[in-house]
Amino acid sequence: MVSLIAVQFLFRYYTLVNPRIAKKFSGKGVGVWLLYSFFCGLVYGSLVFYFGQPDEYSDEYMKEEMIQTYGLAVDEIPRILMIPYDSDGSIRINVLFLILGGLDVAVQYTIIIYCGLRMHIVMTREFARCSIPNKKLQKQFFRALIVQTVVPTILFVFPALFVLFCPLLDMEMHFQTGWIYAALSLYPPIDSLAFMILISEYRRVTKELLKLIFPDKPRQVANGSATLAKTG
Repeated sequence: MVSLIAVQFLFRYYTLVNPRIAKKFSGKGVGVWLLYSFFCGLVYGSLVFYFGQPDEYSDEYMKEEMIQTYGLAVDEIPRILMIPYDSDGSIRINVLFLILGGLDVAVQYTIIIYCGLRMHIVMTREFARCSIPNKKLQKQFFRALIVQTVVPTILFVFPALFVLFCPLLDMEMHFQTGWIYAALSLYPPIDSLAFMILISEYRRVTKELLKLIFPDKPRQVANGSATLAKTG
């Protein structure tokens, strides 16, 4: 998800500073950038699968917690367990998931932050020579991208990082975390709404579609012989 946002920032950045490179995001280039996002997801998923395999120690560690919090026996359910410390306090190998997975996410946010800052600098410096409509449109796209980044970061990334890194910091939690995935499901509609509200052309088309779906009702004239379209 974050890698897709990073690709969007790259596209908007090159649209501003180097349109020739931006053209590579169309045609066959679409497949390349989709593969990039797929690769990032594959790396993260592989880390989860490899380092999250349960063992006797992790099952024993989570046994009481699973019964108290979920009312389930840990060895009777599919599970991925990240226990960073062994019984003697030594670091277990699956802590590499937190390190490598965190690095994967950090790379995406580095791209986002770099492109965002560069876009802001370019817009501040170059837009004095641009037409007002073009300047307005580019600013609207930039704001929409910011919203697209901030929303999943608040709804999913920050809560997930907190849950994942608490064990590494030797902090205990005693609550269910399924709400994080429920919060993530809010992202697709918010992502679309950001463009429909912040970008004037999308906003205009959305209003026209709403008028087609919910047309104004005609108003009857007093004698009932004619109708006048409601104009107010």
